[in-house]
Amino acid sequence: MAPRSTSRVLLATAAGGMMLFACRPSAFTEPSVVQRQLPEAVSRSAALRRLWLGAAAASPSLVGAAPSFGLSGVTAPWGTDPNGGEDTLHTGGVEWEDVKVGTGSTPKIGDLVAIQFTCTANIRERELTIDDTNGKARDYRFGVGQMLAGMDEGLLGMRTGGQRRLKIPGKLAFGSKAVPAGTGRPSIPAYTPVEVLVSLDFIPGSDEVYSFGKADEELIDRS
Repeated sequence: MAPRSTSRVLLATAAGGMMLFACRPSAFTEPSVVQRQLPEAVSRSAALRRLWLGAAAASPSLVGAAPSFGLSGVTAPWGTDPNGGEDTLHTGGVEWEDVKVGTGSTPKIGDLVAIQFTCTANIRERELTIDDTNGKARDYRFGVGQMLAGMDEGLLGMRTGGQRRLKIPGKLAFGSKAVPAGTGRPSIPAYTPVEVLVSLDFIPGSDEVYSFGKADEELIDRS
């Protein structure tokens, strides 16, 4: 009888061990961490461009409409002057950005244009105003050297009623000529880059007075 008792004890012990193993909680497994790439930061203008392009793709009728956001870019060399010769003034490199997109006419070389502008430069960490029309438009011939070459380039493609910010390199601003000291400011060294905020108000012969604002008014009325 002893051997049978011993066998029973061993079987009972083994069964109990198996039950304990079955009831024991499984080993803890650390949850996996899913790394997600953060979306790339985009500028407000870039986000608006994406929204408009998506809307244009969904509705073909929008393709011909002018976008409400401001465009930007860098001017290219003009290549030839009005007489067909090499244009050594308008050599490109002006950074421009539309603050407001106009709805009127676009100037052609030789056109008389009425513009308002503020021209500034940073000298020794100070922003200095070089010229300011103070809300009164001035008349210039477009593209023939009456304005800074960089302003000619920056106005190209604008429409009346629009406003642009221009960053003009020194060679397209005052070039090798220093600007004499003025009231409350020192002289401006040669080849100093300037920034110009310019509004294209009117092109005689191309725009009826205030006609460039009609499109905006019609949009407001329809809304």
